[in-house]
Amino acid sequence: MSNTINVNYMTRACNQYQQKIVAKDQEKEDTRFTDRVREKSEGSGSIVGNSKTGSVSAKDMTMEEYKQYIYNKISQIPMHPTRAGESISVTISEAGFEAMKNDPEYEAWVLNDLQVGWSQPDKWSGICGGAFSTIYYGASKEECHAEMWSAGYNNGNGGKIFNDKSKNSFWERRIENKKRIENQVKKQQEKKRIQKKQAERTAYEEYAQNKRLSAQDARTRLVAESSSSAKTVTISQAVASYEANFTMAVSVSNKTQ
Repeated sequence: MSNTINVNYMTRACNQYQQKIVAKDQEKEDTRFTDRVREKSEGSGSIVGNSKTGSVSAKDMTMEEYKQYIYNKISQIPMHPTRAGESISVTISEAGFEAMKNDPEYEAWVLNDLQVGWSQPDKWSGICGGAFSTIYYGASKEECHAEMWSAGYNNGNGGKIFNDKSKNSFWERRIENKKRIENQVKKQQEKKRIQKKQAERTAYEEYAQNKRLSAQDARTRLVAESSSSAKTVTISQAVASYEANFTMAVSVSNKTQ
């Protein structure tokens, strides 16, 4: 696992998503690992935890378990709303992890340092179109340092510099997944829009067809009724003519006699 963690304003949501994927793909394999991390996280309570608090001590964890525990802690740290456009890369050296794992006070100091820093407003991030920062933690406080620059830094190459420094990092991989998911969502939305439009067109065509058939049936019935009426009139006229002719014939016959 890489020791570099990249976080932004959506870290918590992405972290939860990643945990679901990992749990689904490696449920049996990671049961013990996940349980130990969860026990440590729940036991410590607050974000700035105490490694001696809870049913599982940090010293009882493997290094991989402890790293995941720290990743979860960092992912839970809230950021000031003005930092919504800021990307942050957090790197902890192997010696730094060892020091944090064995020294609860140093672990608390690292987490508190991030929490205090990210709770502060960053007005320039929005004005400059985004900001980037890298934070490094070593085995002691003296080894810790940070860099920060705007999106326009180095002739507009601020983003490229950050990507280079965060290449193959923990968060960068999640960003790529996020972009892939967003593209899939857009495709699904476009597909649904086309299907909806097609369904509306089909429904209208069926409605128009039914209306034409109804009008045609009405005309057929009208013609049939008119034809029947005409036939009735013709028969009546024939009967009347026959009766008139018969009456005249009888009258002539009587006169002749």
